[in-house]
Amino acid sequence: MDLRLSKSSQVYELLREAIISLRLAPDAPILEREISAQLGVSRTPLREAILQLATENLVRIAPSDGTFVNRIIPSEVLQGQLVRDTIEMRLTRLAARNFGDTFEKDFELSLFRQSSAAKRQDVDEFFALDNEFHRLICQCAGFPEAWQTIHGATGQLDRCRRLAFSLEAHYSAVYDEHAAMYEKLRTRDEDGVAEIFQVQLDSTFPSIDILLRERPDVVAGAEADFDIALIR
Repeated sequence: MDLRLSKSSQVYELLREAIISLRLAPDAPILEREISAQLGVSRTPLREAILQLATENLVRIAPSDGTFVNRIIPSEVLQGQLVRDTIEMRLTRLAARNFGDTFEKDFELSLFRQSSAAKRQDVDEFFALDNEFHRLICQCAGFPEAWQTIHGATGQLDRCRRLAFSLEAHYSAVYDEHAAMYEKLRTRDEDGVAEIFQVQLDSTFPSIDILLRERPDVVAGAEADFDIALIR
């Protein structure tokens, strides 16, 4: 644990990542005693983290039975997509408008690391770097704290996106989109970067279709009508 950061926030991020990567599978119990021992933390920060995950519907708390990982909830996947399509799109435009030379090294390092992870097809590292790239855009836009708003609202969507990396292995396509977005940011081309980002956003919809077809076991009510057309 990093002593500079709160234990509860670190436990939250560790559990969130484990849920999104399916290392903690849907319907799996959250075993507080084992997790506390493994991380070397008391029950208090663990329970604070669990409560935060519960507010994002990544876990469900059954008072008489325990705490369990939720399945992917289709309506919340779409809700997360709406957040990205509105808030993050606006921030991406602002990042192009406000781009400064001080961000060049950060973006270039991010792209270098993404390229390396893509070549190795390291899904965990690449997905983390994907999110880091978009967090960097929020910083460049001048609203670094906005990333936490997006991060907290897109847990279910991130589960879908992360699983899509495993099923589709589209590392090179995502890297190329990020590289193109960076070039538009550098030239302060708001419309250009928004157009590329929209392509990336729209790629979520075929990923959802693949998820429903290939892994219906991880989706809550997969048999229900999942009307993507509501927000397309």
